[in-house]
Amino acid sequence: MFRKLFGGIVAAGVLAGALATGALAAPAASPSASPNAKPQAIHRDVFRGTVTAINETQLTVRNMNGESKTFVRTDKTQVVRGRNERASWSEIEVNSHVSVRFETRNGKLYAARIHLGRAHVAGKVVAVNGNVITITNKDGKSVKLNVTGETRYFEGRKANRKPGTLKDIQAGDRLIATGKWDVNGSFDAALVVTLGPNAR
Repeated sequence: MFRKLFGGIVAAGVLAGALATGALAAPAASPSASPNAKPQAIHRDVFRGTVTAINETQLTVRNMNGESKTFVRTDKTQVVRGRNERASWSEIEVNSHVSVRFETRNGKLYAARIHLGRAHVAGKVVAVNGNVITITNKDGKSVKLNVTGETRYFEGRKANRKPGTLKDIQAGDRLIATGKWDVNGSFDAALVVTLGPNAR
């Protein structure tokens, strides 16, 4: 009886020692499972330009330098216009001028916020006939600008810009116009800025 009791005490002591030294302890959690691990940083950036293609899931935008990027739509993508006025994806059209805030993940660009601005065109004046200004854009395509009594005109760049008139626009001048495209493919100009014949 004494021997059995003594053996039980010794066995209990060995078990307690093993637990104290960690011999029977569970394996330590790997560092990747640490609750304090920081998530991988997401790169955020902004790209501005003109929409060249769009469908239900993505849009392609080209900037003034000719660089194009394609952005993927998500269920969190926001579309706004003006001063954060909510808009919809269906309002984005080819030739829309947009500013896209996006995130880069796994080699793809995901649109987080799209700001709709006025469309714009730029090019060299070929002719001025009545209320139509014909220009050639940087791609060599002819574009007709429709102007009205509400169209505003300016001359020069921002640093020394001054008011202008339709009569001031001559063949050979370079200009930038903002407005919107009509159903016939012409451009309804709300603002026209002439930069002179030598502007680039």
